[in-house]
Amino acid sequence: MTSVRQILWPSLSVESRLEAVELALHVWRDRDLIKKVDWSKDTEIALEQARLLVDQESDRKRSAESKASIYLAVIAAIVPVLSSLLTDFFADDFTKLPALFQAVTIGLFVLGMLYLAASGIWSFRTLAVSAHTRVDAADIAKIWMEERPVHGLVRDLLISTRLNHSGANKKMDYIRMAHEFLLRTFLTFAALLLVIVLREPLAAAASFAMPWLSRVWAAAIA
Repeated sequence: MTSVRQILWPSLSVESRLEAVELALHVWRDRDLIKKVDWSKDTEIALEQARLLVDQESDRKRSAESKASIYLAVIAAIVPVLSSLLTDFFADDFTKLPALFQAVTIGLFVLGMLYLAASGIWSFRTLAVSAHTRVDAADIAKIWMEERPVHGLVRDLLISTRLNHSGANKKMDYIRMAHEFLLRTFLTFAALLLVIVLREPLAAAASFAMPWLSRVWAAAIA
């Protein structure tokens, strides 16, 4: 069940030292398993699937980084709009408004800026350079010195994909956090604009309804 804290400020679960060790052991077990498999059965199918997995893992990484770039562009476009709002609305006349209205609007503005900053930080973390393994030219040269080079190619492609899996998962987690904070940014600033637009209509409705409510209250306690 999602907690109120997660709704207000999403966070990733911190990986414990034990979980990190278990993950590393799991990766090395998978690596040993890949090395022990006899790839002589249906070698062409195995090679096709290995290449497909390599492409899918690379696509996941590129997709996360592409989304992060888009999010940063959106953030860069939002900042001038917020600067205009800051200078136009929070001007000298702002201090003459009711204290409750001032507190609500300032609170929403600060919260929205915190969400915006957090989204940018997670986007930058997604774009950060990370370790990435691949079967390079020298690796292929070494593989072709083996008795069954195609089998070795399948093996090294799958090992490379498995080693890249954790890094791609982290990037996907980071971009998910960037998305969560950017969504909250839009909702917060939408609420702020709604409060600003509806202040005078609500104040007028309240002033119109107050005499009627006073008469109803007086009749109820009489």
